[in-house]
Amino acid sequence: MESAELFLEALDRKAKMFARSARMTFEANRELCSWLLNPLARWAESAYGSTVFDVAARGYAEYCVGVAKAKQIYERAGSYTPESMPEIMSGVYEYEGYMVPYMWAAILIYPFWPSMVSHIAMFRDDFVRRLPRNATVVELAAGHGVLSLLAAEERPDIQILGTDISPPAVAVANRLLAASGHAGRVRFTVKDALSADDGDGDGKCHGIISAMLAEHLSDPTPLFKTISHQIAQDGLVFFSTALESPQRDHVFEYNQESQPLHMAEIVGLRATRLVSDASTVPPGSRFLPRATAMILRSR
Repeated sequence: MESAELFLEALDRKAKMFARSARMTFEANRELCSWLLNPLARWAESAYGSTVFDVAARGYAEYCVGVAKAKQIYERAGSYTPESMPEIMSGVYEYEGYMVPYMWAAILIYPFWPSMVSHIAMFRDDFVRRLPRNATVVELAAGHGVLSLLAAEERPDIQILGTDISPPAVAVANRLLAASGHAGRVRFTVKDALSADDGDGDGKCHGIISAMLAEHLSDPTPLFKTISHQIAQDGLVFFSTALESPQRDHVFEYNQESQPLHMAEIVGLRATRLVSDASTVPPGSRFLPRATAMILRSR
């Protein structure tokens, strides 16, 4: 049995409502999803024990229910209705009881949601495998840290620094890091992603990961400026964001794929690839939740 199956079996036990659709997505993309889930299962069990799969499944179910409720409110209100930033900080990012289940869900949506699977392919094939040799990589708002750890697993020559504003998220990332065997090349720290530049000595790095961060900011413009300033001329950026996808901590509402692309272009970045996939929504819905990802380079 593949290690990935441990997550699927846990969904059968603890998230039956969502288990069938998750397995269908996994089976349709088995090689790609296994690339993510097999090492994650090993790291998670080593870090947390065998009960971690049920914990992750419950977190995933809670997240999916929360997303469905947020969509209903969004359809009625006609715009995002996020909590205020102080409430988001205390009730989401700094609250371990919310953030730990949220972190498991935030990584499991990649192999279990059809709208997210293409992000795994782009991240692996167009970003990780094409980074320059011995690249220095920064992940902004690393959360659970799994994308950085997957990059380190795939590329034993690269060095990665991940930052996140949430102490509970960084605690999860560091436990997985300790189990992964990549502690000599990967580091996670608590820090605002936009507070200062990171990278090598001249302030530049060869790779930047900014996955599902922009929608959490009241104004994503500084994020794009930070990316443009930090990325080396031969570097690559993996950027992703949510469009018309409300959650309690989604603050900036993108409605068109051209909006994040335009923000990138204004600061001197250009997209070499873009994907945008939609979730399934009931007929008659005003909004179409999508997940958009881009590979960006300096001009």
